[in-house]
Amino acid sequence: MTPRLPAAFLVLLMVLSTAPLVASADETPDVRISEVLVSASSEDYDGVDWNGDGYTGSTSDQFIEIWNAGSTPVDVSDWWLDDEEGGGSPPCRLPWDTILEPNARIVVFRADSGIELDYYGGDSAILRTAEGVLVDSMSWPDKDSWWDRPYIPLDNGTLWKDDAPTPGSHENATVTAPIAGLRCYTALDHIHSGAYVLTGRVVTMDDAGTVHNDGSILVEDGVIVEVWNGDAPSDLTLEGVPVHHTDATIYPGLLDLHNHLHYNTAPVWPVENHMSSPNEWGGYQNRYQWKNHPDYSDFVTKPKMLLHGGPYFNLEFAAMKYVEAKVIVGGTTASQGAPSNPDDAYASVLARNIEDWNFGRDEIHTKVTELESDYIGNHIKTGNASQELDAWFLHLGEGVDESSRAEFDILVANDLLVGELVLIHGTALTATEFQKMGEVGASLVWSPLSNLLLYGDTTDVAAAKAAGVNIALAPDWSPSGSKSPLHELKIADLWDDEILGDIFTDEEMVRMVTSNAADATNWEDHVGRIAPGMAADLAVIDSHHLDPYRNLIDAVDPDVRLTVIGGMALYGDADLMQAMRGDDHEAAGKFDKRIDVTASGVEDGLRSWASIVENLTEAAAFDPAVMEATFGEVDGFDSLTAGVGHGGLDPWWTYEDPQYFQTLNGSTSGNAQIDLSLVWDRYYDRAATMTSVDLGNTSTWEAKGTSSSTGDGTGTTPGNGGNQGDDTTPGDDTTPGDDTNQGDDTITPDDPCADGLGLGCDGTGSTSDDEAAAGDGGAPIGLIGVGLLIVVGVAVFVMRRREDEIDLTAQDALFDEDDLEEAEAAEEAEEADTGQTDPEKEVVDIPAPPPPGGPPA
Repeated sequence: MTPRLPAAFLVLLMVLSTAPLVASADETPDVRISEVLVSASSEDYDGVDWNGDGYTGSTSDQFIEIWNAGSTPVDVSDWWLDDEEGGGSPPCRLPWDTILEPNARIVVFRADSGIELDYYGGDSAILRTAEGVLVDSMSWPDKDSWWDRPYIPLDNGTLWKDDAPTPGSHENATVTAPIAGLRCYTALDHIHSGAYVLTGRVVTMDDAGTVHNDGSILVEDGVIVEVWNGDAPSDLTLEGVPVHHTDATIYPGLLDLHNHLHYNTAPVWPVENHMSSPNEWGGYQNRYQWKNHPDYSDFVTKPKMLLHGGPYFNLEFAAMKYVEAKVIVGGTTASQGAPSNPDDAYASVLARNIEDWNFGRDEIHTKVTELESDYIGNHIKTGNASQELDAWFLHLGEGVDESSRAEFDILVANDLLVGELVLIHGTALTATEFQKMGEVGASLVWSPLSNLLLYGDTTDVAAAKAAGVNIALAPDWSPSGSKSPLHELKIADLWDDEILGDIFTDEEMVRMVTSNAADATNWEDHVGRIAPGMAADLAVIDSHHLDPYRNLIDAVDPDVRLTVIGGMALYGDADLMQAMRGDDHEAAGKFDKRIDVTASGVEDGLRSWASIVENLTEAAAFDPAVMEATFGEVDGFDSLTAGVGHGGLDPWWTYEDPQYFQTLNGSTSGNAQIDLSLVWDRYYDRAATMTSVDLGNTSTWEAKGTSSSTGDGTGTTPGNGGNQGDDTTPGDDTTPGDDTNQGDDTITPDDPCADGLGLGCDGTGSTSDDEAAAGDGGAPIGLIGVGLLIVVGVAVFVMRRREDEIDLTAQDALFDEDDLEEAEAAEEAEEADTGQTDPEKEVVDIPAPPPPGGPPA
């Protein structure tokens, strides 16, 4: 060891005396995009597996080559690589400690970056510094590239198609695959990092019905770490963690278990039975009848086809983001019924798509079409037997006739009545069928509004409850349902009050859109309740009722204070969004709310909310003149759009949406058993803003689960009548447990550091989550110390490489040998387990990715 120290210090002195080793940020580096391969042949056409990953073709072997044409090394750490400004594939960042030596080249393959180079529409390759300054770019027209003929830029600014790819080398060189590519990291700005505390009345929806009137929730990296009432637990380290005071009621995010999201740009359909033999309430007999309505195409299918379809407006990404925004503005954090092959442009952001990959699993299946008598469903049976199946969403028994009920007999006869069944609708089922469902532990999804508008009747949820069936509540879709579970709650509550005789408590109603729904999907360990270890999917609602359950049932659009998914605040009031997201949000366009639908880490992720609404509004008018101007003169636009565009784009809000209430009030079948005008009168005929109740005095309503509560857990929910919470004093307690200061008199909502909970703060005011996680940036002396550590580290690294007589080329200087050895050891272990080996390839491992976040604006 001793003889090496002088040598190390000698190297250190040499490093310090030869500055600058790397071009400074102020200099203009001569770094270029020197080669781009767009069209890579597949193995069937003698293609080359250039990166050696076992996949041959454009999906893996497209590449962008970056060349340092200057005479000075250039630090390209954190530089941005992209294909289309504000669209296309998400940009990615080059890894830390990436130094490009003079005349050296690095290659970024599509498999390592996710950047898809478009042949059909033409595309670009764009290189920017970490600060967003343009370094170089290359663009090519549509349908121009040739198979295995890369683009090479010429000095006159034109592009040349070279004879063969030469990744990592100059043109005309002889290159042998595989070539070690450089990993380029997609920004994960749609995934929460850091920590914060939310305060408010916390309705946990746990089995005990615990409600913390002076509650706090610690969220870290998208997960709930701790939940408490009053002062923070002494064992929590919370210094520097920002505190956001909601002054509202916090619920688990609502779960929507029945929808057809891609149809939800269309407004509610004023359907009337067109059949000669309606049922006794003036509605249809079954779901196969209303689809034959002469207006069905114009009101339901054509709007979706014209907006989403490639031959027409091709606005699928925008439309799906819009309908997912309709979900989250109602406090919903997960929804069922997205397209069967969703695109990451919308599936990986905003609301969770229930049938997609979530919580490390993708074991949920859906069947919407008719259950035929010969349907086998082996995947359901095997999944049930192996306990790998989480849920099977099945549309069944939708109607009021015997043929609809008989579908259940097929289910039983084919051995498909399993505990993972989530039966949607079931309007034709009787107590007999529900008893069988209860015996196996199956679940039911109730969609009363859609049932009433189409059939005049809804599911016998009283019989389902009596049979012990787990009941969830969901809206179906915009053409015949409400916009989200928040609004469907009002239909269910009205039916319960007016028709069923008030058989459900308010707590039971709220469970239908939270804990019951989580149980139905086997997500009870992740969502539907507020507890440590659960995902931070939260709905924050203004507190207008002392009863927290009635508070949610009666809440309307302006009352949604905040929606959080995976720890990310995506929608809410301006003050909370500003405190939690900084300036990363925009006006939603109603109720002074703010929304964030952008994410640079997904395809087409930077499209703003304003542009989405503007484009969809114009397109949803389905004006033939606009369509001809957009697509050219195509025969049939007039006839194709005749009758379409009756309502334009469905508003994302229900409060103040006249078409919604006019349709409900005018429906023949919908009003056959119940007066749907009561929906407006009872829930929406109120001011947009209301005075919040004082939760500091809990003598009029005490939450179950507080430490001084000695009741039996049943007397604390005062029914579900119209005057909730003000007519009873639960139990014998007038003091809220161990909290003598339940109010906010020690908390200043305007100051996230004045938490009143014994928590510290870093003095930066409304600190963003990323800033809180990263600290305050450090003092200059800290930077000096870091710089010295880096210099010493470089010296030691150089000495090790020299002693081991390793040729340090510009390419392998980017990788750490220890990490490389660990990766190879892991790969060898995997091969030993599987008996399979990957194609020969130089294995490389980047020491560390760049920090999260999108490119500079």
